[in-house]
Amino acid sequence: MSGSIALFVLWIAMMGEVSVANSLSGVVVVAFVNWLFVHDHSRYVLRPLGAVRLTLSVLKSLVTSSWQVVLAVLLPNAQRTATSVQNVQLKHGSAFIGAIVANAITLTPGTMSLELHAEDLTLSVHVLGEVDEVQFRADILALEDMVANAVRERKS
Repeated sequence: MSGSIALFVLWIAMMGEVSVANSLSGVVVVAFVNWLFVHDHSRYVLRPLGAVRLTLSVLKSLVTSSWQVVLAVLLPNAQRTATSVQNVQLKHGSAFIGAIVANAITLTPGTMSLELHAEDLTLSVHVLGEVDEVQFRADILALEDMVANAVRERKS
């Protein structure tokens, strides 16, 4: 129960002001997080420090990728408007973690997760703009590591 209150207070602090809308959305978020991570038969546990790091990283990606898309729209050139599909083999062996990675990628402008192959956990991502394949793979695996640090499998 105290974790739910702390999460609600954190939500209100992140929103910047106490309002009916922020309070209601905070209740929904806390209920969702409790449903997803807190009940007894959950396989995964949220790690708060890792979750904060993941959130900050995704927010940084949102800003940088939004800027890249703005440049591609306002000042198009072959490099900015090139598209490709990149395939990355995830290494943590969890479809749950892979799904969170795929959703975080799709959240950022200019990228869209196309498919996560359940058999071998290969993630296919459509990318706007020319990318260095090695760097892109390293960035996705770093994101996967952050997700794995934010949610860990419960030891039975």
